Amino acid sequence: MSLRNFYFFLNKKINIYEKIYISITVLLILISCILSIPTDSTNIGISSENLAIGDRLFYINESSKGYGYEGYYHGNFLFPFVLKIITFVAQIFGKDQYSQLWNFFTILASSTLSIFTLNFLRKSTLFIFQEKTSNIVCILFILNPYSYFYSLSGGITNYLTFGVTFLLYLFCRSYKEGYKLTKSNLIKDNLLVNIVCVYLASLRPTGAFVGIVILLFLFYRNLSKLVFDQESDPRKSFNFFINLVSIILVIINFVSVVDYAKHNLNHFINEPGLFFGYPRDLLRTKLSLSTESLLINLKNLFYRILWKLTEFVSGLSDIRDTHAIFGEKIPANIESILPFIARTVTGIFILYPINILCFFGLISNRKVIFYSEIWILLFACFIGISPSLLGIANSRFLLMVYTPFMIFGANTIHKLFRSNNEINI
Repeated sequence: MSLRNFYFFLNKKINIYEKIYISITVLLILISCILSIPTDSTNIGISSENLAIGDRLFYINESSKGYGYEGYYHGNFLFPFVLKIITFVAQIFGKDQYSQLWNFFTILASSTLSIFTLNFLRKSTLFIFQEKTSNIVCILFILNPYSYFYSLSGGITNYLTFGVTFLLYLFCRSYKEGYKLTKSNLIKDNLLVNIVCVYLASLRPTGAFVGIVILLFLFYRNLSKLVFDQESDPRKSFNFFINLVSIILVIINFVSVVDYAKHNLNHFINEPGLFFGYPRDLLRTKLSLSTESLLINLKNLFYRILWKLTEFVSGLSDIRDTHAIFGEKIPANIESILPFIARTVTGIFILYPINILCFFGLISNRKVIFYSEIWILLFACFIGISPSLLGIANSRFLLMVYTPFMIFGANTIHKLFRSNNEINI
């Protein structure tokens, strides 16, 4: 392939917004070689002495497994496995996990996944909406500071976002080509969906929630076709078999980390700290359901539901007080004002408006969501973040699954601008 043909190929596969995102990401990576970016714990970027990938000691340590907390619980294997590979490659060059080379490989992996995520997000939008909507969704992705934060941190978030976005791509592509993904006998589609669901389950328990919901829908459809369709087709048996194996693998992944899931659930339910200035522990005491009075219990239940819903909605947009107040140990970088300011500004001026637009987008595009079967993916994503309803919510949990919601938020913006232009005319 000549240089000219290669350049034409890139222009065809990568649009201007993806080029902008890649350029900004590369620029930030280069800047991070000189300046490390502070977080609530350590720093992110190439020059960080202890890259803040999120729960670092949980994902990579000197225990017998190499991850998790010895004698207590451990998480899923895939992300620690990736870190082990990166560590192995860095050691070939005589560097350890606290070197800039290790940081580079870790950031390169998460940044690459982020770029592919934007590419699949844009293509997914083009399958069901106009090009203007796909441009808007790209702009929303580019303007979100967390797109760069999780790329420069090298954490697990981008791994989950990529998987969810690829599922979105498969659902939208089937809709564009005139068939429903769960009703298709195509082996390629079925295999890809199953692989991605197992991939998500291998990352986090919430990924298993997303995967199992989608796989159960596939299982029901594949079983129905196998039992009730009179036409003989070996593809039905193969798809059913692959689907069954995938469900077993997802269940095994979840069972292996059930102690970790229980710990997180307990943490959500008993989260300390403040809820908009009001101590959560005091709220739990005042809204106890142990009283003998039915009327008081009903009142407390009503208040508790309002509290949890408000905590859920505000937390997903990072409009909140600090969650854990860091317990007794205060991170070294807590004196840095940047992480706090960046989180609150991003939550109020970027995440919250996008989330509101996505909500109205889901309502206004309900027919497309239904006929494309994207509702299955949206439902699975909601199940993935639903544990946050029991205690706390965090934008990171939403960002792991937010791309299917984004395309409908982008379409809402497109409709608003189109209506405004029609009024002006």
